[in-house]
Amino acid sequence: MGEATSAAATSLGPVRATAAAALAGFGCMAAELTAVRLLAPHFGDSAYVWTNVIGVILAALAAGAWFGGRLAGRPTAQRSASRCLLVAGACTALAPWLAGGLGQWLLPAELPLDAAMPAMVRGSFVATALLFGPAMLCIGAVSPLLVTAVVRGGRDVGRTAGGMAAAGTLGSLGGTFAATHFLVPTFGCRVAMGLAGALLAAAGLLVGPRGARVAGGAVLLLAGCAAALHQGPLRQVATGHELLAEVESRTQFLQVVRDLTAAPARTALVINEGLDSFHSLALAGSAFTGGAYYDWHALAPLLAGDGQRPAGLRALSIGDAAGTLRAVYAGVHPGAQVDAVDIDGAAMALGDRYFPGPKAAGERCVVDGRVFLAASRERWHVVHVDAYAHQVYVPAHLASREFFVAARERLLDGGVLACNVGALHDEDPVLRAIGTTMAEVFGHARAVLVPNSRNALLVARRGAAPTPASLAAFAFGREQLTTADLEHWRWLVATAAAARWVDVGSGGERLLDDRPVLDRLLAASYIDRRDAAILLACEGTVDAAGAELTAYGSRQQRDWRGVLAAVAQSRAPSFLLREWAGDARWSLRELRSAAAEYAAALALAPDAEGRARVQGKADTVAAELLPVAHAEAASSRNGWLQLAVLVVAVLGVGLGRRCA
Repeated sequence: MGEATSAAATSLGPVRATAAAALAGFGCMAAELTAVRLLAPHFGDSAYVWTNVIGVILAALAAGAWFGGRLAGRPTAQRSASRCLLVAGACTALAPWLAGGLGQWLLPAELPLDAAMPAMVRGSFVATALLFGPAMLCIGAVSPLLVTAVVRGGRDVGRTAGGMAAAGTLGSLGGTFAATHFLVPTFGCRVAMGLAGALLAAAGLLVGPRGARVAGGAVLLLAGCAAALHQGPLRQVATGHELLAEVESRTQFLQVVRDLTAAPARTALVINEGLDSFHSLALAGSAFTGGAYYDWHALAPLLAGDGQRPAGLRALSIGDAAGTLRAVYAGVHPGAQVDAVDIDGAAMALGDRYFPGPKAAGERCVVDGRVFLAASRERWHVVHVDAYAHQVYVPAHLASREFFVAARERLLDGGVLACNVGALHDEDPVLRAIGTTMAEVFGHARAVLVPNSRNALLVARRGAAPTPASLAAFAFGREQLTTADLEHWRWLVATAAAARWVDVGSGGERLLDDRPVLDRLLAASYIDRRDAAILLACEGTVDAAGAELTAYGSRQQRDWRGVLAAVAQSRAPSFLLREWAGDARWSLRELRSAAAEYAAALALAPDAEGRARVQGKADTVAAELLPVAHAEAASSRNGWLQLAVLVVAVLGVGLGRRCA
């Protein structure tokens, strides 16, 4: 009789347990999907961040299930389930309050994007473990505890376990769709995370004994207050900048930021972690963007018209965001029709509100660019592709052979496909892969590196390859530009006509829809870079004067690899060879090596004028090295923290095994 009474006292009804399992599943998946959005303002939402979030959460759930199974042998299974849910709810509700400070510490905002990738990857792992590991550990422990509590009331084990699993899965399904399609885009990730915490607390209150009601009510109140009271931006803007808008759309985190320290003032649309990057840009009083890659894209119609604008110019902008390209077109190619496509309608809406001024007329569609091309029957003189996913990634389905086939079909005869590709040099693996794939469809692919940027303009033409030299014959006169803008436009056309356009149609991997390898190639470009500050050896057979002549020609063409090859062919170093080697390595973002070359050049300086010139370059490189050094320090620190998290996790499992 005593044993039966004890079992009844510690058992749990199946209805309450099933409801708690469903609520726990909803809260778990809602928190997991919202976690990436909460981390995106600091670490982005790249494949690496998603992998870290999913991996850490799965590991925590697995550890929790093991630990819950150990606890289930105790007579307090029901109370333990309630406590786990309440702790999970409290941790989940508090996560948004901690994410901002933790994110800024792990990844300072002043880091350059191309140097910050390792710190992002490791930092997102640490942040996920600290912010969501404890909550997910507790959630993982709930299922075996609930099953045990129900079975002690005389229920069948298999039926109970199956019911709990089904309820948890259905709840997870609801949390998945609700978080992505409704909660985050409607209320923001802080409210979504607070709601997930509240539902977990409600589940704990539902299965807890009467004594747990006070604690459950406190956690519910905490979750509600955490969601309602946490205001302000998810990511603080830098000093001297003004935050004009912040939006959590269905696809990404968006901020419109005005740089008040620049003259003229710059307004930028940045997504996710931002750092020193942007996705739309406007300069007060100008149709241009100060030489950014958008200005260079305005050359594409001239390449389609052999140095002149095609009559009745029609263009398509895939990845239009806030409409920067349409603004440039309005000034440079007045009367042109530019149809705009972007997957994020929120970005287009922000462009309408915060990026005023003339923009080229045309149709506007909120849809994926690949889907749009497949459905459209229109044809254009130019198709611009400036679509990026997760800040730095060219979407694989917008860089495959199949995509280029579709784009070619939508071009008029002689029409040009112009793609913005992130690249530091013409041997960049991403640029080479996209160029090689494009050339398979068009028969050629040409690229020019945009000065003072991480961007390349990659073009191909339906028909004969474009001839950039024809730009020199362009007849100005129809532009609607200020005097300063017209001068910039003339400079841009002349510079592009004389620039070094590289054939990038070979030497890269072939990209297909079923072989999306761009993430790996980007890692080779941004993460696996080497800059050992080693002087380029001059061990060739050419005298210094001859090497200087060759290096000078390559330098004029901005062929930085050619400059380095010429320096290496010299029998001995000279002042100019070392200076130009420094220029080349600086342009290739090998900053430590550039500093070493400039130091060697200073030792060979023949006069005060040359010394002053090189010293100025060396000082600028040293200034640019500071944020890179900070990024490397942050990466190293985050790596040690990542290791510490793993060690603590292993020790925790060992301690739990002893105590349970």
